[in-house]
Amino acid sequence: MSDANATVLCEEPSPFAGRSFDSRSCLHDHELHLIGSAPACLRVGSGASEETHALAPGAVVLLGPLLPHTLRFAQCVEPDDGLVLRFSDEPLRRGAAIFPELSDVGPLLSRARQGVHFVGLGAETLSKLRRVSTLHGLARFSAFTAVLNELSQWTDFRLLARTPVHADAAGPGRTLHVQRALHHIRNNYAEPLSLSEVSALVGTSRTSLSRSFRRATGKTFTDFIIGLRLAKACRLLTSTRQHVSSICYEVGFNNLSNFNRHFRRLEGMTPGEFRARHAGAGR
Repeated sequence: MSDANATVLCEEPSPFAGRSFDSRSCLHDHELHLIGSAPACLRVGSGASEETHALAPGAVVLLGPLLPHTLRFAQCVEPDDGLVLRFSDEPLRRGAAIFPELSDVGPLLSRARQGVHFVGLGAETLSKLRRVSTLHGLARFSAFTAVLNELSQWTDFRLLARTPVHADAAGPGRTLHVQRALHHIRNNYAEPLSLSEVSALVGTSRTSLSRSFRRATGKTFTDFIIGLRLAKACRLLTSTRQHVSSICYEVGFNNLSNFNRHFRRLEGMTPGEFRARHAGAGR
């Protein structure tokens, strides 16, 4: 089975300042973050209920589905520095019907709807968490459930949001439409995408999808796609020697000036400056 179809997906943290939701995540996913060597600032919630939390290197946080969040790092982060494990609770809940031991994580997943910061985790637990990313198949799932078990029994934690976000907060129909739209966008972000096309594909109106999409992700349809394309561009800038113009077209922009304008607007620098800064940080 490929990692793309795995129950637990392992990802590196984005090398640039994060924005509302990881741009590759689905609304039904949990995210377990291990902060690497760069301190981070995490915002959870939206509007008047938004709260800000400082996270030190080595911090571990669990964020539940539909919880709006923004994770920003104090500096560019290196590849393999820090970790994001993304998973849906559906396989765990189905598995609990067969293996009652899995039901022990139920209260933990409920708390995750407010976001959980685990305080004082030891080096051994952090090592186990990092090891999950090196494994595959059943070995990965087994190691992951062992880590979840430890976290479910950890009593020193802080809830990050005032109130939990429930999966049906936007209405089950609207939530499903947004999930389908996100899935299509993630798989086709480099192709021309329009709100009309995607709303027709998921079976709703442009107005309804636009409203639900912004409520769920904190971003407009267009800004979400731009952010997704720039996330991929940042990874290519830091991990390859591809020409900036080649990266521009590969991630879905149709001209270089448009790419440079959006990159500078969101990252505060040009693609070339971003690549040079990241290369300097790695020396």
